[in-house]
Amino acid sequence: MADKLNKIKKFVLRKFTIDKLKLNEDKNQLIAAGEGKAHEIPVSNITKFKPGNRDVIKMINSEEDKMIPELIPLRHKRMMKNTFSFFRGTASVMGYDLLHERQSQIPVMICGDAHINNFGFFASPERQLLFGLNDFDETRVGNWEVDLKRLLVSVQLSGELNGYKEKNIKKILKGTVAAYRAGIKYSNSLKVMNRFYLSYNIDDLLDLVSNDDKQMKKLLKKIAKKAPKNNSNKVVKKFTSKGDDGEIVFTENPPRARRIPNKLYTDFIKAIPQYLRSVSQDVQVLLSNFRVSDIIRYSVGVGSFGTRCYLVLLTAKDNSHLVLQIKEALPSRFDLTTMTRMDAQKQAPEEGKRIITGQRILQTFSDPFLGSMNVGDRSFYVRQFRDMKDSVKVNKLNKNSFNAYTHMCAFILAVAHFQSPTAAMIYGYIAESKKFDKHFTDWATAYSKQVHKDYATFKNYLKSGVDKN
Repeated sequence: MADKLNKIKKFVLRKFTIDKLKLNEDKNQLIAAGEGKAHEIPVSNITKFKPGNRDVIKMINSEEDKMIPELIPLRHKRMMKNTFSFFRGTASVMGYDLLHERQSQIPVMICGDAHINNFGFFASPERQLLFGLNDFDETRVGNWEVDLKRLLVSVQLSGELNGYKEKNIKKILKGTVAAYRAGIKYSNSLKVMNRFYLSYNIDDLLDLVSNDDKQMKKLLKKIAKKAPKNNSNKVVKKFTSKGDDGEIVFTENPPRARRIPNKLYTDFIKAIPQYLRSVSQDVQVLLSNFRVSDIIRYSVGVGSFGTRCYLVLLTAKDNSHLVLQIKEALPSRFDLTTMTRMDAQKQAPEEGKRIITGQRILQTFSDPFLGSMNVGDRSFYVRQFRDMKDSVKVNKLNKNSFNAYTHMCAFILAVAHFQSPTAAMIYGYIAESKKFDKHFTDWATAYSKQVHKDYATFKNYLKSGVDKN
């Protein structure tokens, strides 16, 4: 049975499609279907915690087998900083666990990794500073509760690290679930086109934050001032130097930043026309003003650290610069734990398209440079690097500001989910569910204990010296 499930799962992911989101039923029919799901699969069923019956060490090693060996020790150092960083680096483990729990069977486009640090600020094409989900490596068509559960566990773990009392964390969790419900209710009240154009900029968030929450208001104002300065010019100043020929090139800083072999450099250059076909024609015309000056491997993040990430320095005819990031698009992490290296490579060609499709659906006004391409047997997606991007450092928040921020993230998550036509079913499901907030809060509290256990297991494994890296 397990073998059959794995084969089906691999087939579905290779054939990534959004067809499941295109239903003929009208809004009232979808709401009624969601109400029916609430009776067929009640919220108490989808929040029934099942302790993970798996080998977490084997799962992590299986995923890392597809990564760059040189970077694994540094990846482990980042992961093992605390339980939350470990949680960030092991989306595959939670994905596997959720596959073995009861699911609502209500599909929407999900982020797949909606933890609290995967929300942040980014620029719209009109240079407004917007807030929303900002990481889509795990995006796919899936059950909506996957994102809510991942957000809640991240809230629990972050709250613990911030030193909040357990009773206060539980209260914050309940409020976060309630904020998700409020986001679903609000989105359901909007007309389709109003929902499609909906976005939240920095001024909207300032209006939403209570006047009593002086820390959050001060933080948002600081971000509003700082984020516009995060651009390619700043990256060039920080990451480059003059080469022997006087040309500006990226500065090597092994193992995180390392020059790439000439053949790979050439392969990327050959793949650029493919990337250009994946962006709009106005961006194609704009990019015709630029030439590639340099490419370097540069690793980022926690969960992504160890994958193949690169920076491309583009120089314009007026000698200005643009920095793009080329990031490897691996199959979703939970799938990697059951795949061989060969399986992953066979599945790779469509993964970049999966990621940019998910981002364009879930994040209104996405990066105009967002595109994809294949290099050899690997898939990549392309985006601007650090273009007005910024985030809230949740470990610096007091309890009231942390509470406000988690509610903000949950509301935004609900709005993103409602870009899927099927999301009216979530509204129906929630409306018919009893003790919704309590069930999800209790599940998150229980699952966080599983994370602590997995963290201790992997920490002992690394200490034992068995780790081949």
